[in-house]
This record gives sequence, C-alpha cells and structure tokens, in this order.
Amino acid sequence: MSLLRSLARKLAETKFGQESLNNPDDLSILKRKPGKRVYVGLVFMAMSFLSGLPALAFLSYLSMKLSKPMTIVVGGPFVIILVHIMFGVGVYLAGQNYASTVLQWATKRFLRKYA
Repeated sequence: MSLLRSLARKLAETKFGQESLNNPDDLSILKRKPGKRVYVGLVFMAMSFLSGLPALAFLSYLSMKLSKPMTIVVGGPFVIILVHIMFGVGVYLAGQNYASTVLQWATKRFLRKYA
C-alpha cells in the first residue's frame, strides 16, 4: 500500500498528474458512435491476431517439408515484425482519441484514491 501511495505522490507532482486532477471528467467521447477510422484500426488488430500464428505454423511446416530450416529462420522474424506493425497501425488508427481520455480519467481516479 505504501508503494502505491508513494507512486501516487510522485505522479501527482508531474505535469500530467496535475492536468488529470484539474481537468473535469469528460468521457463523452466513449458515448459517440465510432468513425470509419476506428473500425479500420480494429480490423487491422484482428488481422494481426488471426494471421500471426497460422503464418508461423505454415512456415514451420514448409521448413520441415522442404528440409530448409532457413525458411523459418528468415521468415519467422519477418512475419513477427509484420504482425507487430499491423497491430501498431491498428492501435494508432483505433485508439488515438480514446487512449488519452481514458488514461487521464484512470490517472485522476488513482490519484484521488492514493494521493
């Protein structure tokens, strides 16, 4: 408990902590209907989850079938990087507006409880 209190005190001293405490709670952005950008971002995130493991499994199978381990050695990291880029683009498109609002709201609640 003392760790949370000390963290809250240090966070309350920062500019972000002060802004969170001084700004009123405005979660109206969560009540509005999301735009096309949010849906495109969610599709990118879903595609990254749904394509990552099957692609690695296919590369592993192909590597074993062709007896060429370099297929998975080169292709595996490439697939993982591609999946992370897709997820990052999805988060950027879907959550840019929501993330800052929810983070400020959560910080305010944390500071009120522990500071």
